[in-house]
Amino acid sequence: MKKSFLFILTVYVFLILLSGCEKDLPGPGGNDDGISEEIKYINNWIWDVMNQVYFWSIYIPQNLNPDEELDPENFFKKLLYTKDRFSWLDDDYEGLMNQYYGVGKSMGYSPAFGRFSNTDGVFIIVEYIFPGSPADLAGLKRGDIIVSINGIDLDINNYYTLYSSEIQTVTLGELMDDGIAKTDIKLSMTAEVLALDPAIYYEIKEIENHKIGYLVYVEFTAGKSNEYLSTLGNIFDTFSVSGITDLIVDLRYNPGGDLDAAGFLASAIAPARVVLNHEVLVRFEYNSLYRNYFLQHEGPNSENLVLKFPDNPQNINFNRIYFLTTKGTASACEFTISGLYPYMEVILVGQNTYGKYTGAWIIPDTDDSPRHNYALVPVVMKYANADGYTDFDEGLSVDIQVEDDLIHAVPFGDFNDQVFYKAVEAIVGQEHMPTLKKAIQPVSFEQLENKRKESRRNLFIDPVH
Repeated sequence: MKKSFLFILTVYVFLILLSGCEKDLPGPGGNDDGISEEIKYINNWIWDVMNQVYFWSIYIPQNLNPDEELDPENFFKKLLYTKDRFSWLDDDYEGLMNQYYGVGKSMGYSPAFGRFSNTDGVFIIVEYIFPGSPADLAGLKRGDIIVSINGIDLDINNYYTLYSSEIQTVTLGELMDDGIAKTDIKLSMTAEVLALDPAIYYEIKEIENHKIGYLVYVEFTAGKSNEYLSTLGNIFDTFSVSGITDLIVDLRYNPGGDLDAAGFLASAIAPARVVLNHEVLVRFEYNSLYRNYFLQHEGPNSENLVLKFPDNPQNINFNRIYFLTTKGTASACEFTISGLYPYMEVILVGQNTYGKYTGAWIIPDTDDSPRHNYALVPVVMKYANADGYTDFDEGLSVDIQVEDDLIHAVPFGDFNDQVFYKAVEAIVGQEHMPTLKKAIQPVSFEQLENKRKESRRNLFIDPVH
């Protein structure tokens, strides 16, 4: 599945196509227009790369002059197609790559930032905890509500800065009829460099004649040496040895990630004949420059144009799969789900997904001595499944609609989690379900921006070169 050759080819084609036509990039020296040579260099790099690789390159305004732009980020935004919600420019390539590989300095908890209408007060609901992380060791749990960090109440202006603190003492809150009240519970933790394995929870539920495998998967990342795919494979081996009859994969808090992990998960789930026959998982569509290049040099079955199910010794040979989803379930999640549609019964439980059917490359300055630490993450292609299904701007539609009541979140695998409950109910029937405590009325709140998840809502092709 590794796609490193795609990135190498990107650079190779870039050099060939631009060798006779690109303008000279600024060299060292002074200037008299108030724009540094470094900024001009970065702007010209952005301009040249985007005009070549960008999926919507035909819509780039050609009347812009990179030498006259003061700010690279603003210049980059001027190049984007109006429908593009996904491309971005990052000023920390090394940090971005650490994030890509699932390694980073972190407390180990995933926040959902929220506030009630007409208030500036903000709270954090813990979506999940990475096992063994500082947050886990401090006693923080899924569903906990954080109202202040380091003695400062969260508000609309400070919430992300406080969350990003590397040393935190958090004060927990309690949901009341009239809002969230501060408690006396305080938990302290210090961020550490963590390997954030995305397969954070799994178990097997036995009900009547059903053995239900349940996996919580929070990001599509293979790791630097495919170590997270090994974890995922071991889980599927456990499912197989245990003889599970049904499978639920929880993608509610998964924003996406890389192609390798998506292909691995799809080939672990799909019917064995589909994997053995290497059926089409998705087809890729690029701009005319790249499409013509791949057709001419590699033919219509090029791996750059057609991705087939990869071999997977951990395949469990299922004909039906249940996915738990929310509106935050995006990109590589949707790639996996839609890729499976033509070959098996796929049942979505929860809320419609985000709606992203494009993929990106991570492109740094490839000079032997890079002159900046920016990375471009432009949309370079869109995908369609074997039936041609794509352009799902409104997301993938659920079969069983249930609101994810995050503010009343319970541990994973608890039947009081209504989304999980409904998936199990669809498998075994209502008559076999346990009696639960009295239903709690969901509480609505406004979810605020989570910058890290926004940046991860992409389908990435491995940029190692």
